[in-house]
Amino acid sequence: MDLQPLYDMKSRLEQAAIAGTGLLAEDFRLRRAGEELKPLAAVSPVFGKIHQGLAGLLAAPRAEQGGLLLDLLALTDAVVYTQGVSRADGALEPLPPGCGVYLPLSYSQLNPLLAALTGKGGGRLAVIKSVQETHPAFLGDFRVLPALISGLGDSYGELAELNAQILKGLGPAPLPLLKEGFDPAGKKDMARRVEVIAAIEGTAATPWLREVLPQSKKSVRAAVIEALGEDQENASLLLELAQTERGAQREAVLNALAKQDSAAVRDFWRTETEQSPVRLWFLKHAPFPWVSDLAAGAFRAQLERLLSEAKITQDSLMDLYLCRRGVLGRSSPKMLDCWRWAEEQRPALSRVSRAPGVRHVDPGTALPHWLLESLQAGGAGPLCQLSLELWEKKSLPYLACALTAALLTWPAEEVYNRFAPCFQEDRPETARALLDAFTPLRWNGKAARYELSSEAGGVSHPLAQPLDLRWYGPLTRARTSGVLAHQEMSGPLTCEQTMDQVMRQLFREDLPQVREQTGVYFYHLIHNVGGGYHLEDIILLGRCGWSRWKELLSGRVTTVFVALQVLEATPLSGPEKAEVLRMLYKTVPEQNRARDWPEQTMRWKLSVWEQEVLP
Repeated sequence: MDLQPLYDMKSRLEQAAIAGTGLLAEDFRLRRAGEELKPLAAVSPVFGKIHQGLAGLLAAPRAEQGGLLLDLLALTDAVVYTQGVSRADGALEPLPPGCGVYLPLSYSQLNPLLAALTGKGGGRLAVIKSVQETHPAFLGDFRVLPALISGLGDSYGELAELNAQILKGLGPAPLPLLKEGFDPAGKKDMARRVEVIAAIEGTAATPWLREVLPQSKKSVRAAVIEALGEDQENASLLLELAQTERGAQREAVLNALAKQDSAAVRDFWRTETEQSPVRLWFLKHAPFPWVSDLAAGAFRAQLERLLSEAKITQDSLMDLYLCRRGVLGRSSPKMLDCWRWAEEQRPALSRVSRAPGVRHVDPGTALPHWLLESLQAGGAGPLCQLSLELWEKKSLPYLACALTAALLTWPAEEVYNRFAPCFQEDRPETARALLDAFTPLRWNGKAARYELSSEAGGVSHPLAQPLDLRWYGPLTRARTSGVLAHQEMSGPLTCEQTMDQVMRQLFREDLPQVREQTGVYFYHLIHNVGGGYHLEDIILLGRCGWSRWKELLSGRVTTVFVALQVLEATPLSGPEKAEVLRMLYKTVPEQNRARDWPEQTMRWKLSVWEQEVLP
């Protein structure tokens, strides 16, 4: 059936609606469209209704034509819509392997994602993450997959890395597209392709990696070499490459060999670390037991270098840091003996001078903290017994190590009874040890357990038993007594700020005792620190059951914007927030109201909270 007359009729009616009914009598094209529609009207009643409607429209008085025209146009539109079809010429063929799957997605669903993957400018990362969380299946669509692969070369590095992580999670589906058009001499996008292929295929990628290695260059070559490390069968090839590669490519060889375990590889690393102890850095994640002995030798060599030179330079300080990174969590007998030897050398290490320009560092004083970092990375094991042993001999310097070891291995009550007396007096040294031991601790609500998290080691260890709740008392007192104010900075934060973070990490809403003790803590923090408190403290104080917000906030906020932030963080209802806001406004000096408490802002927020205006 030829429906062209129907489409012509629709077009002429639309033109008539635009031109106005005054020209209907002279519209010969509309009359001709009606004549051409007659064959269709004879076949179908609905087409006949359109034809009759046109005749009625043209014969009607002018005052009635407007309504009739719109009725007829609506009917014609509806009929045209029902006749719509989608088709393409040619036979249907299945999608080629690796190009993704077909998903029945509308333009409105797919276009924002494709625009984020292929466009420019900011905001794209959030769109992709949102789709990843809410509609992960969209990412495997045949229209999306090529855009993800193309996005591996996005100028925004974080977005390119996100694309790589998404592709890794799609399984083998993207492999044909990833290998199609691969350029071994390409740039960073090709290097990311190698990374994704290796992550998906694992050891099965070895034949392809060996095939492209001879032609690969620069960053692509480094990625290929590092990917070869996933297969233990590539040890001989990697050892050969270690003799020929230079620069970033040799570093890739070392990263790959750090994943290998064989006698030849062990001999290679023994030679490497003897020649340069800082090469231990490349073994920082190696899981093999023999690495611990190499770490002990390299670490001792670095400390002996400091003792022999009797001066710490910027270079030797950096070498020591790199070497220490490879020591974390290592606990072989040789490593334990190295720590014992280092403790014997601690007085001499404290006498090592600093070259001009070197920031303050005392290796002797820092040694117990280095052991603590290693213990936090290693968890329950031989380092715990060593820490308790050194504490028994040397006491205070190893107090944080011993307390951490006890938390990881002893019953909770025994830990408290043994160590709590050490913190009864408000002494800066013991308060700092308490802070150092508890800084990596946190309550994991999902797992319902206390954990020790090591940022350096990237791992978390459960405590031997849930934390004795009596510890919240010494932790609170260490902050409220002011003793931590006399300690040096703790990383980017002061010691007091770090203790605040500890209390936030250990907060438990499910235990009344914890709510009571931490509620007192957060009240002290907000009441005494003034505008320097964290909004999270307001939220936690509310979760502790605090209700006297007028009393707490009176005189504690300086501008309406601070007041609004604080009140939004409280669990108060809208009318209660409005009441407190009015009270705070009344306490503001007259001369500060126009500047710090603009009436327009006040009125708007009150209208939101209670649909009221200023009193």
